[in-house]
Amino acid sequence: GGLYVDATASASAAAADASTATADARAINREIVRRGTAFVERAESSSASSSSPSTEKEKEKETRRRNNNLPDGILISTPSRVPGCVANVNVRTTLVPSSEDAAPSLASGSYGEDDDDDTIREAASGYRVVLDGDADALLSRGLLSLLSDALGGEEGEDGTPTTAADALSLEGRDAAELLGVRSVLSEGRNDGLASMTAVAQGQIRRLLGGGDSSGKEDGIDGGVAESASSSGTDQDEDDGRPTVAVLLSGGVDSSVALRLLLRQNYRVTAFYLRIWLEDELSHLGQCPWEDDYAVCRAVCEEAGDVPLETVSLQDQYRDRVVSYTVDDARRGRTPNPDVVCNSRIKFGCFYDAIEGRNFDYVASGHYARLEEGGTDSDGNAIVRLHRAPDPVKDQSYFLSALTQPQLRRVIFPLGNMLKTEVRALAAEFELPNRNRPDSQGLCFLGKVKFDEFLSAYLGDDPGDILDAADNRIIGRHNGLWYHTVGQRRGIGPVLHPVESSKGPWYVVAKDPRRNAVIVSNRYYDEEEEGAAAFDKARSDFYVEDITWIGGTVPSMLRRAEDGGSDGEEEEEGRGPPLWREGHFDIKIRHGPNIVGGSLSLDESIPGGTAGNVRLDAKDKGLAPGQFCVFYDEQGDECLGSGIISERHWATFLSDNNNDDDVEKEEEEEEKEEEGGGDEETT
Repeated sequence: GGLYVDATASASAAAADASTATADARAINREIVRRGTAFVERAESSSASSSSPSTEKEKEKETRRRNNNLPDGILISTPSRVPGCVANVNVRTTLVPSSEDAAPSLASGSYGEDDDDDTIREAASGYRVVLDGDADALLSRGLLSLLSDALGGEEGEDGTPTTAADALSLEGRDAAELLGVRSVLSEGRNDGLASMTAVAQGQIRRLLGGGDSSGKEDGIDGGVAESASSSGTDQDEDDGRPTVAVLLSGGVDSSVALRLLLRQNYRVTAFYLRIWLEDELSHLGQCPWEDDYAVCRAVCEEAGDVPLETVSLQDQYRDRVVSYTVDDARRGRTPNPDVVCNSRIKFGCFYDAIEGRNFDYVASGHYARLEEGGTDSDGNAIVRLHRAPDPVKDQSYFLSALTQPQLRRVIFPLGNMLKTEVRALAAEFELPNRNRPDSQGLCFLGKVKFDEFLSAYLGDDPGDILDAADNRIIGRHNGLWYHTVGQRRGIGPVLHPVESSKGPWYVVAKDPRRNAVIVSNRYYDEEEEGAAAFDKARSDFYVEDITWIGGTVPSMLRRAEDGGSDGEEEEEGRGPPLWREGHFDIKIRHGPNIVGGSLSLDESIPGGTAGNVRLDAKDKGLAPGQFCVFYDEQGDECLGSGIISERHWATFLSDNNNDDDVEKEEEEEEKEEEGGGDEETT
């Protein structure tokens, strides 16, 4: 009853209650996800998510094996993959006699493959339907749970038992209407629910001797290829051509990359990565994955039926990217999920997913160049990452955390091209998405705003907004994660009205300890009193967790091979310094802007993975959590990257804090460390 949506409301009433309808839709989506979480298979036999027999003979053999071990009259179908769904959805139907004498035995030969639909429906009237299965997305699993209730309900609206014949009478989107969810589901999800229904209907017919249970006889297009765990695609047949797995997103860049590889005589298989947060964010809005996947299919068909497979990496993305993003935001940092996604998912978990598939390369539509130069200590060629010639589209910043094992398998077909050239090729190839605009924002959010995403995971945590000049409270924020250093837009509305008029105000720091956002209206007034502290924080900072693409610290940071100290005195109790200051070109964020700067590695941190950076020019806002990417002095080769630490705020926050409050907090912390607090508090 809680899932019912009044689909008969007039347009005017719907417009008047738009906000309520939106809230209801979100509540229903959350309920579907909850149902998906609670949904378990109700049949006692093996999981429907196991691989289905691939031929008709194998399907029939499996069905007979199952049915021979069941009580009289109970029939169980072989699990079937639901076609037309990007999610991996499997359905299995069990027919249970309504009474001991209601359903005739198949062994009697009463019904056969040549029986017409009326005969099958007559037989179906003697059975109840028990539907089970599984899916690798909670929302899809929730829809399967709802469909199971709809087809297997104890009684219909007129009080009579629901039978398999009633299930066979459903057409198209009848199930969505019956469940009252049609108006809140996207077109793709409505189609998916209809496909589940059609597969179940096909299984009922097959169990009663009337046709294929795969759903194909019901007009369902098979559409989606098997997942990447399958090994039956044609790249396993060696014809001498190099094989490449192409990451296809639905955008113009990856589509052009695919066509260029075909032109260069590679044997191509396309892969669509399912990393959107369909389940968690379904109540916030629709992610455009349905459109993206439809475009991918069209691109592959247009290119000559290039195999297209889907790989579900939602769990890995949640564990390795989303958790990092949420944790960093909670700590007051500014995370960069795109850098982490490339190193951990696209060129990490995806490699694991296709392990054993014998692909020579993995390709994507990134704008970056790769060149081999030199060898490592094991004699392996070192792959060097270079900026693309298009300074605006160059994506070396996002690839700066990749390692040598990852780069050795990669091809970037667009690396030497300008965006205008790619658009021209898209027109030449007559790609179905040639006029599609470039995507904006984070790949896993789709049309969901980043603030909405953070609100869904972190909620609100109000705190004070402080004036950096005198530590006055001049406003209230809803959470540190809604603000970043250098931010100007959106500050005025959260300040007290009398203070808002004194702007423009900029965020200069965040203090997680006090849950405070610190702002200034003198951000660029370097000569004015009170501005010097945070002015320095715009050029000097500490970077940690440095990853060097070549696998070792670059030569310009190393001292003489003989261990000489270059004239510097050794610190007492320590050997000569290992590192020297080096000069680089540096990017603090993606884009064409690059600035010179120096890096002095921290001798106390092993491996050269942390150090102090000083920029030659002040940045508009250095936020902890941002990636600092190092290039050679020509600004061409990307050498590695690290993460900006909170340490460059230490002096400023210390000066800005109320000393009495800080001392009081430190005393309380010392008491707790000495055992002053109870176990739960500690």
